[in-house]
Amino acid sequence: MQAKRPIFVFFIFIITISLVISFQPPLQAGNMPALELAAPAHDKQVKPILPSDQGRRVIMVIVDRLNLDDLKNLSDLPYLQKLLQQGALGLMNGNTAGVQTPENCYATIGAGVHITANGTAFWGFNAREKLEKGTAGEEFYRRTGLVAEPGSLVQLGIVRIHKQNQRLPYKATAGALGSALHRAGLKTAVLGNADVPQGLRREALSIAMDERGIVDYGNVGATMLVSDPSFPGGMRTGYEKLLQAFDRLPQDTALVVLETGDLSRLEEMRTDTRDDVFNMQRQLTLKRLNELVGNLVSRLDTQRDLLLILSPTSGKSDTENPQYLTPIIAYGAGVTPGLLSSPTTKRAGIVMNTDIAPTVLQFLNIGIPGEMTGQPMHITGREKVEVNVLNRMLNQLTITYNIRPGIQKGYIFYQLILLLVSLYCIFWRRKKLGRVLEPFLLSVMVVPLVYLLLPLLPQPAGWVVVLELLILTVLITLFTIFIHRQGLLDPFIFLCFTNAGIILLDTMLGNPLQKTSIMGYDPIVGARFYGIGNEYMGILIGSIIIGSTSLLTRFPRWRKFLIIFIGGLYLTTIYILAAPQLGTNVGGTIAATGAFLTTLILLCGRSLSIKNVALIILGVVVVLVAFMTYDLNRPSWLQSHIGRNTALVLHGGWPVVLDIIQRKSELNIKLVRYTIWSRIFLASLGSLVLLFYRPVGVMAAIRNKYPDLFRGFIGVTTASILALIFNDSGIVAAATTMVFGAPPMVYLVLKEIDEK
Repeated sequence: MQAKRPIFVFFIFIITISLVISFQPPLQAGNMPALELAAPAHDKQVKPILPSDQGRRVIMVIVDRLNLDDLKNLSDLPYLQKLLQQGALGLMNGNTAGVQTPENCYATIGAGVHITANGTAFWGFNAREKLEKGTAGEEFYRRTGLVAEPGSLVQLGIVRIHKQNQRLPYKATAGALGSALHRAGLKTAVLGNADVPQGLRREALSIAMDERGIVDYGNVGATMLVSDPSFPGGMRTGYEKLLQAFDRLPQDTALVVLETGDLSRLEEMRTDTRDDVFNMQRQLTLKRLNELVGNLVSRLDTQRDLLLILSPTSGKSDTENPQYLTPIIAYGAGVTPGLLSSPTTKRAGIVMNTDIAPTVLQFLNIGIPGEMTGQPMHITGREKVEVNVLNRMLNQLTITYNIRPGIQKGYIFYQLILLLVSLYCIFWRRKKLGRVLEPFLLSVMVVPLVYLLLPLLPQPAGWVVVLELLILTVLITLFTIFIHRQGLLDPFIFLCFTNAGIILLDTMLGNPLQKTSIMGYDPIVGARFYGIGNEYMGILIGSIIIGSTSLLTRFPRWRKFLIIFIGGLYLTTIYILAAPQLGTNVGGTIAATGAFLTTLILLCGRSLSIKNVALIILGVVVVLVAFMTYDLNRPSWLQSHIGRNTALVLHGGWPVVLDIIQRKSELNIKLVRYTIWSRIFLASLGSLVLLFYRPVGVMAAIRNKYPDLFRGFIGVTTASILALIFNDSGIVAAATTMVFGAPPMVYLVLKEIDEK
């Protein structure tokens, strides 16, 4: 009867949680597996955006607040429909060094690296534009000491922008795109604005300006607007005026930025506008945009000109169905139907806003400054893209993004509660309660596996994902309880090798599961897009070590063969973590190499002497240098971040190294202070330390009974500490590594106490 009680309690707990979750409102998404939406951008499918001849001009049409829903039904918008049929489409991540405001997003596009430009939207002017005290050009001279040519545009906030970004932990130059064009002898222009009755909105200058804050040609003044009594605010963009100004631009203009502005105006007036009026005016604005696109396409030289249509920030301000990624369309020279991607994301259909500037420069055959973190966009696939395909992907990403924080916090608190209750059972000898906790401790190791399996299932709404998570966790945990009857360590072996095997296979296939997993990386957050993320890097290393040492403990007669097998498994794992073509997790490579070598040395009966520690360090260095050299010698558009960072170090020397160290250290300190992952890491580490001293004799008994597995726990602790030190979000990797450290150890201690 006692054996059945834990299962009964477990079921009651899960059913209660499921009923609570089921009453949560659903989110919109597709009734299909998320896996179908996570195809990697394979190298053989990649086509760079390059003209057949020398690129002449890039025309960038800014339609801020445009969203993917606007492109779903284009029956009344034939010119936009033509662009989608003959051009390439993607979703753009709009991250900046601050919040995602138009000011920051526009400036980031022009810099090719994440920056901020707070408080500068209303400081863009025609040089001859009248101000309170003279002209904008005169005020620009008073602020910068620079003379702006007649007919040019000036950003009066350029000094403020530069001062803001001097505080960033990496080199970033506002106006880097314009400066690169000017160094090549080419000119830039900006036409139009997004002014509203509340004030000026001249962010578009930040895209085309150089680092001095100057754009060569254009007009961003009020003369680009027309009166429209039916439009909220009474003024809107004069599209005929935009075209006339476009036609008057000198022939040496290589970059033209056209700010349409009207969707931004509507969004700012949304609170004061009835929904039916807002929707009607939005449709009318899209029709005017369609006509503008048609007129621009007729003026293009499709062999030498590139047209980009993009939205720096999202048009979905409502919280019920937000859209965190914005559409981007490419058409013209070098563009074929397909999905936009880039080496930054290595994911079909997704690019970064920092990729825009490098794309422009590559198209015009201009060198890309080393400080730009973006990479030139390319096209994957060879067929026309249906908007619904990207829409399903966006909806799925949105669901995962929205439910991830709550589920992850629940998982972490679940671990914390289990550890605390388990320690109570251990120190106060509560054997019955300890037996109840055993399946719960196993379920901690089940959850990362379930996270990986969820993308294989349909996910029509957020609550469905949660329900699937709970059901799968229960079923797999019950299976581990069943196989526990065959041997105490069999659940460890099963869970460790299943977790590790799926992670390794998924990585070799391009990470389709991790890209849509709750514990995977998030293209909306944009910290990582490919390879093994820090969360699953920790799971992988921890599961490999505990799984291999459990196997060695379970089958001691095969020790020699298993040692060889384990060595090969460790080498394979290091290769998959380090290989540039698979995404390179540098911190993971260091942690894995150090921890695996430590574990192997202990398994071979050696101590961690100074000599052996030196050999471990040497092994880590050799592995890193080998993969850095390999990646550095690949084409730049194929390189992972390890190759690009190595190139930056070779070019910039020690200052770059110090910048990288400073950036990673600051991020780690911030995460340790604010992320919930630090709680579970400290709790796990603290639990292991406590168990070494109390209860007296228990840890010694486990070490004597399971010597190889005990060495595995030392390896996991080593991996966790190395992950904390060498990863840019090391506290997360350290915490997930300990998923296979503290729960298994506590499980064994409870078993040991129960047997006494």
